[in-house]
Amino acid sequence: MHGALEGFRVLDLSQFLSGPRCTQLLAQAGAEVIKIEPPAGEAMRMLTRATGTERMMSLVNTGKQCMVLDLKKRAAREVFRRLVKVSDVVVENFAPGTMARFGLGYEALRAIHPGLVYARITGFGSTGPDADLLAFDIVAQATGGIMDAYGIPDRPPGVFFGDLVSGAYCANGILAALLHRYRSGLGQMVDISMQDVMYFHHFSAQCHRALEPVQQEIRGILGKPLDRLFSDPEDPVPFWYVYPARDGYVVVVALTDDHWNRLMVCIGRSERVGDERFQSIVARVRNAREGVEMVASWMRERSVDEIVQALQRAQVPCGPVLDKAGVNRHRQLRARGMLAAAPHASQGEIPVPGCPIHLTETPGHVGHACPDVGTHTEPVLRNVLGLSTEEIRRLREQGAF
Repeated sequence: MHGALEGFRVLDLSQFLSGPRCTQLLAQAGAEVIKIEPPAGEAMRMLTRATGTERMMSLVNTGKQCMVLDLKKRAAREVFRRLVKVSDVVVENFAPGTMARFGLGYEALRAIHPGLVYARITGFGSTGPDADLLAFDIVAQATGGIMDAYGIPDRPPGVFFGDLVSGAYCANGILAALLHRYRSGLGQMVDISMQDVMYFHHFSAQCHRALEPVQQEIRGILGKPLDRLFSDPEDPVPFWYVYPARDGYVVVVALTDDHWNRLMVCIGRSERVGDERFQSIVARVRNAREGVEMVASWMRERSVDEIVQALQRAQVPCGPVLDKAGVNRHRQLRARGMLAAAPHASQGEIPVPGCPIHLTETPGHVGHACPDVGTHTEPVLRNVLGLSTEEIRRLREQGAF
């Protein structure tokens, strides 16, 4: 069984998390991904090597070949252009203007390969007044409103959503561009702004903007603004809440009347079914404090396992709040292949994430762990470009790798 993207070749110039996550998804789907790094390795590799954490490279670089090209050298840039001619996709997430300074920007590469899909991830995209600004994950989350939405405007977020989600969107854009090329023969640039992606996920901000003309009417109905309905720590709602148990926390969602009624029966409050104070979602918002305490008093007396088992039997959506250790041994993630491992030539098996996109006919494949710097330089030059041993030797002498 072959991967859905078998036969497509991707040149991955990216570093850190966003671009590598994008190309990891393409590699999992069967694409041939050639990760191209400078002689010392890309920025994340240098950072992890210095801190003894280089195994982390495999968390976003499984299934790739690794070669070295020093694009500061003319000979290396010529090799890269030759690789572009026989490839389908280029992915980069350098600071704005970097590839253009090398003479390898989108317009220059499109001139030698009109069918090329050129994907670029930056903090603010290729257009607009902030296009030239530098950014990392935390900058995207800050300027996209995500840190404020999570109530942590004063400290770094604990998940790299800006990088990793933008990488996934870039992969999606590449697939759309490849489909367009299949129909038209023409490539194009995929322009991903991390700020765009963060805003696209900020549903609360979108609601605030869309409902601005009717905010007063909504407040009159609910007694509070809609954009604070699910996230107000001072005034939570009982049907979308994190309840403390004896030994942890459980999230409960009883958004529909049916779910709420099942919850009431489950916690031994059947008399509340049909109670006008909780009969509708508006009523449950209006009487939120009483509703929260009613559910919380039942939760406090029980363990997380007891609560989850009881609510699942009652078909009330719920789940334990898992820490890192808990999520890394979760039975469902294990059953779905998400707790995978990838072999490394010198480091043994490295735990890595599995494929989150499950296809029935062309399932994804994790592949090997991230190779060492330059492991595949000569094989790529020989097998992809057909260079001889003598030609490879000359390139080495010219400082290409």
